[in-house]
Amino acid sequence: MSKRISMLCGLLLVVAMAFSAIGCGGAPATEPTDGAQTSGDATATESTSAAEPVTLKFWDMAWGPADAFPVESEKIIAKYTSEVAPHVTIEYTNLPWSNWYEQFSTAVASNGAPDVCTGGGYMPFQFSVNDEMADLQWIVDEWKKEGTDKDFYEGMLDYWRYHDKQVGIPFNYDARATYIRIDWLEEKGLSMPENYDDFIAVAKAFTDKDKEIYGCVFGVGTGSAGPFTQMGTNNGGAYYNKDGSANVDNPRTLQVMRFFNTLQEEGCLPEGIVNYSGDDRDKLFLAGKAGISLASAGNFKTYLDGGLTIDQVSVLPPMTSPNGTKFAQVNPNAYMVFETSEHKEEAMKFLKWYSENTYTIWTDGKQDGLPARKSYLEGDEFKQPYRQQMIDYILNNAVQAVYPMQSGVPSMSSVEGQKFDMTLLQSALTMDEDGWKDTLATLQTQLEGLIADLDK
Repeated sequence: MSKRISMLCGLLLVVAMAFSAIGCGGAPATEPTDGAQTSGDATATESTSAAEPVTLKFWDMAWGPADAFPVESEKIIAKYTSEVAPHVTIEYTNLPWSNWYEQFSTAVASNGAPDVCTGGGYMPFQFSVNDEMADLQWIVDEWKKEGTDKDFYEGMLDYWRYHDKQVGIPFNYDARATYIRIDWLEEKGLSMPENYDDFIAVAKAFTDKDKEIYGCVFGVGTGSAGPFTQMGTNNGGAYYNKDGSANVDNPRTLQVMRFFNTLQEEGCLPEGIVNYSGDDRDKLFLAGKAGISLASAGNFKTYLDGGLTIDQVSVLPPMTSPNGTKFAQVNPNAYMVFETSEHKEEAMKFLKWYSENTYTIWTDGKQDGLPARKSYLEGDEFKQPYRQQMIDYILNNAVQAVYPMQSGVPSMSSVEGQKFDMTLLQSALTMDEDGWKDTLATLQTQLEGLIADLDK
């Protein structure tokens, strides 16, 4: 790796401090409408209009609700193909998160990968092991010529360098969050939980089985947002040592298993939660049948749109864990181009423009997470209370799921794709402590093999 950031935790905290400064500072002179106001000239030139027709396949993940995010994304793409590059056709596909890992892996193995994509946070590293990601250095060089590389926080462009290639360009910061009914806290005379014992006590106080109301809810399978990894990150890291070696089988992970098991033993979780999806979690929380929800950044907007108010629900600030750490989890995501693309030059031109002109996917498209561009963060959208809570409570305390490692690695994409989180959570909810230890030992061996095979 070259020019990678020296300390990922430090980078994210620096970014978070900058976010806070934006939140507390003055508004920009003009509200962003089409993005960073950089070089996204939306006028077709004679050369582009006369160019040979090109078709690009763009696979984009479900970063927002199905009735908003892909609709807005396609509107922006239509502007590019009609006004900027009429010779380009873009076939846009919005993919669900349920089987993203298998879908991309199969596509790459069968030479069927898209030209342009977004994906899992560690996917650019995963597909760089065998040089399957294209080098996007041209985009970075253009931004440096224009002076617009400064629209990203220091270190974020270099973060996406791997094996001396620019394997991605910054897209967003995808945060994990815990939501709590603050009106229930007030009604019961309770305070925000500050540690795991407090959390369990509040969840018990919220629970009323006669009314089918439960203290806590989360997804375990599809769309779950990784609640075990979220809590494992809070507790000092669930998967790695600082040197990049495997560290699943450790007392900290056992502590997190015990935390989830205690919630179940105390009756704070709904029956059958081991089979819950993220949609099941959200339905229960929105119906007032659960007081705490472990989810992701985008769920705040889901809950507000679903009828809850900012006076009823809040992000829970990171708790002090049994290990003494107090971390939230956030992962950067990237835009990518695959090496197999027959039109890499056109793909990079599109991706550069698209990055510069997508502010509205956070407003009209209701995109999850927070943008990597500073200019987007200066818009009114990110001064809204629900966005500010995410900045103040989560990003100000943020590290990645690979903590205490310094940066992303290919094996973490497999950890996500092979659903370590689900395996750990199901074990915590269905097994005794001997079973937990067997699960940890099995995953430890599995991760050791992934690291040996991928993290070269």
